[in-house]
Amino acid sequence: MPVSATATRESPEGTSMRGVVMSRSSTLIRRRSTLIGSTLIGSTSAVTMERMGTFVGAAEATRILGVRPETLYAYVSRGLIGRRVGPDGRRSLYDRDDIEALARRGRSRTSPPRPSIDVQVASAVTSLDEEGPSYRGRPLVELARSATFEQVAELLWTGELPDDPVRWSAPSAADRELAAAIVTVVGRPGLGALTAAATVLAERSADDAPAVAARRLLVLAPQLVTGVDGGKGSTAERLVRAWTGRAERRLVEAVDTALVMLADHELTTSTLAARVAASVRPPAYDALAAGLSTLAGRLHGAAAGEVVGLLVDARTVGAAAAIDRILDASQPVPGFGHSIYKRRDPRFAPLLDSVTALADPDGWAPTVADVLAAAGSRVPAAPNVDFGLGALLLTAGLSPDAPLFAVARLAGLGAHVAEEMGERPVRFRGLTRSTRS
Repeated sequence: MPVSATATRESPEGTSMRGVVMSRSSTLIRRRSTLIGSTLIGSTSAVTMERMGTFVGAAEATRILGVRPETLYAYVSRGLIGRRVGPDGRRSLYDRDDIEALARRGRSRTSPPRPSIDVQVASAVTSLDEEGPSYRGRPLVELARSATFEQVAELLWTGELPDDPVRWSAPSAADRELAAAIVTVVGRPGLGALTAAATVLAERSADDAPAVAARRLLVLAPQLVTGVDGGKGSTAERLVRAWTGRAERRLVEAVDTALVMLADHELTTSTLAARVAASVRPPAYDALAAGLSTLAGRLHGAAAGEVVGLLVDARTVGAAAAIDRILDASQPVPGFGHSIYKRRDPRFAPLLDSVTALADPDGWAPTVADVLAAAGSRVPAAPNVDFGLGALLLTAGLSPDAPLFAVARLAGLGAHVAEEMGERPVRFRGLTRSTRS
């Protein structure tokens, strides 16, 4: 498992990406007029963060704004108000600075935002705050330094972190034949094949528990998303070997870091989809398939592909022009900003550290650094984990649609499906509001 980049040595193979990013990305990213950016210094990311704001409960937030709770939730859904989970792991807290800024702008119940849906679910799987996610009470930034993806997956499923690295059993011959057949029928390896496998296994092994189902899909994932089994080893080793032909150590570490960082993130859209499906008690594989299908969206699990597009465009026309082109179209810049993390995405720096340790044969480091620098004066938000994942895909020479995000998130989906199956069945029930005048 990779430790933080402060403990890694320069890659002996080719030109290290880190040296270029170091020299090119004295990156200043400003939110309003406050420095919140990251300056890559030496082998670590030094992040200067604005003082942690005050967070208040829903009652105080609605009092300040003069709105109903559903309007508050709509503001959160649109990213206008930061939210984090309170110490009890259940109650939501809201950023008072954001609330007061909205109040000063005169927003009230007479001018609500567009209708949106806010769902709150009590969960012991993952909690979020400005310092980042915690898996089963263990801070992700600490897990990333010491635990492998397999250990993290077992932690999410069981609540216990294995002391030693975990090696899952190799897929059976029957499962390998099934995976090959699914890739053939789907027409190509990738997320579609992974999702199809979940649907097929729901028919073959309907009684498998959620953790068993998630583990089985993860063991098959290298073959399903690359078309090649990947041989023996960890999930990261098998993926890298399947994609590149060999398990180069630095790249395995970077992929494992990405898998750990993306294993879960509380109640995301894909997690909600999986939990809604689980609430009607289908086979666990079907609930996992619901989550995987949602991950195909370019605004969720496929967001790193949008970052790849930005970086490719930046190499052609320049970083500033590429960003301005997106802003001129009134579109969000891929890889920047997050509705939960108002000041920085704590997952970004560790992932970018692992990327900057890689050899950079195709010379993407200057482009990555230039985009980060250009965004500092143009984008009022910090880079997020999707930017780091996009940089990893390009630097490693992987396809922009390589479903690394989806493979990682299978771990969290398995935990949430198991938790939901312990709740009251069919507890999600929506209400429509007539749009007829």
